[in-house]
Parts: sequence; C-alpha cells; structure tokens
Amino acid sequence: MFTKCFLITALAAIGASAHGVVTTPTPRGTGSTHKAACGAAVAKKLTDDLTGPIENSLAVVDSSTTDACNLLQCRGFTYADNKAKVQTYSVGDVVDFEIDLVAHHTGYANVSVIDLASNTAIERLFTWPVYADSTLGPSKWPKNDTEFSVTIPDVSSECATAGACAIQWFWYATENSQTYESCVDFVIG
Repeated sequence: MFTKCFLITALAAIGASAHGVVTTPTPRGTGSTHKAACGAAVAKKLTDDLTGPIENSLAVVDSSTTDACNLLQCRGFTYADNKAKVQTYSVGDVVDFEIDLVAHHTGYANVSVIDLASNTAIERLFTWPVYADSTLGPSKWPKNDTEFSVTIPDVSSECATAGACAIQWFWYATENSQTYESCVDFVIG
C-alpha cells in the first residue's frame, strides 16, 4: 500500500530510467487488473520502460491509483493478469535466469521465493552483496549479474497453488536510490 509519506520520499529519489529487468523466464507484465489498480499513467510508465526503476512510476501516481496498487511487489503487476505465464517447477529443478541489465548502478540484489499474500520472502535463492558494480569496467562485470541459475527449494506446501508464490528478482541501487524488480509466477507441480 502507498502512504503519502512514502510517495514524497520516493519522489525525492527519482533519477534516470532504463536499467534492468528479468527477460527469462517470462516475467509478469501489465494487464487490466493492474491498470485498474494502479491507473493508466502508472501502467503506461511501467510498460514504456520495462527496465526502469519503481521510483519513476511513483512519480506519476495520481488519484486513479488505488490502495490495491502495490508497486513494491512485482512492479505492481498482478497474478490475475499473468495466469497464462505461470511456470510449473518441481523441487530441485534448476531454473536459468537472464537479466537485461542496461545500466550498472552499484547496489545489492537477491532472488527469493516470495509469498504473494504477505509480500514476504519464503526462501532466499541467490544473493549479491554487491550488484551491478559501476566501478568495474564492462570487461570486468561478473557474468552472474545477467545470467545465473537458481534451484527450486522445497516450498511445496507454500507454493502448491498458482498465485501463492513468485520468484522475485530484486535490485536496490544504493548508488542512486532506485529499486528494480521482476517476478516469475510459479507453482510446484
């Protein structure tokens, strides 16, 4: 949920757009449920710049944005709009990820299985204490910033129903106070 205090703080942190997004597996996208909750301006900002930080979308929040718009979970994109994209995994499956990392801004990142109802991490799958290190040149950027694999843990009790869980890639660029995230809906089958 949004609070006016959070919005004011986030608006102060706005910077340039176009930085990073999950491309594989297919992440959530916008749809009618998302547009109804977040409003046309937010939905347009998110789809015009799929790699942009959440803070850019916060800048266009208006009176059509409802409390159902949760930009800090999966960019506000909803399960209801993405049911056709749900992946079925088994415990122990290795899932390859690819990130379109357009600009490097030093920060930290992680990949976690999240409980969508509580927006909390069930299990951390991968952590980068330093991510997208801008002090390194392109020839020294670690390959695992953009290509990595995670192993599906035993979350069969929490993630047996589609819409209960997602794998979330989360990057916070401390260098410019910007947040990036993408979600992949999945079910343990």
